[in-house]
Amino acid sequence: MIRAHWQDRIEVALGLWLVASPFVLGVTRQPAAWAAILAGVAVVTLAVDAFYYPEIVEEWGNLAVGIGLAASPWLLGYDGERAAMINALACGVAIAALSFWTAEDIQREQREAR
Repeated sequence: MIRAHWQDRIEVALGLWLVASPFVLGVTRQPAAWAAILAGVAVVTLAVDAFYYPEIVEEWGNLAVGIGLAASPWLLGYDGERAAMINALACGVAIAALSFWTAEDIQREQREAR
């Protein structure tokens, strides 16, 4: 039986932090702020969905969001704003790692259920 995973709760917390972080960190560049807010909303949406329908697609979605967020300082040109860059890189890597870990757990659970 596939179950909800603890990693999704951490992803929700990271997503909520991303939404609040531009205000807390005083981010002045709009691309940095919008990247954090939009990524945060996407992460929370996918992670909460995974509470009720724990499928692998939500994890792959959050993996993509995490990788995109980690690359966003260079893709969107705000790598000069240190706080925003470190926040995006740390949260992006953490989200991607948690999502990959959960995807591996789901695949293992599916193999065991057979």
